[in-house]
Amino acid sequence: MLTKPFNEHILWKGAIQKANYPKPITKPTMILPQINWLTGHPIPHNPSISQQMLINYESYSNTYWKGVRERAEAYRNKNRSPQ
Repeated sequence: MLTKPFNEHILWKGAIQKANYPKPITKPTMILPQINWLTGHPIPHNPSISQQMLINYESYSNTYWKGVRERAEAYRNKNRSPQ
C-alpha cells in the first residue's frame, strides 16, 4: 500500500511533479480478435452458417405464422353469422 511521505512539501520535486500534469486517462481494455490456431488468420465476428440459417428460418417462420393468423381471421370474418 502506497502512503504519502510525512513532509511532502519539503521533499525535492522533479520537473514532472513541478509541471503538475493531469493524470492519464484510463482506456478500456483492448479486445483482441480470436485467431484460428490452424491457419493463424483472425476468425471473423460474423455469425456462423448455422446461426445464419437459424436467423433466416426464424424470419421465414414468423412471416408464415403471421400470414396464417391473418388468413384465419379473414376466414372467420367472412363466415361469421349475423346475429
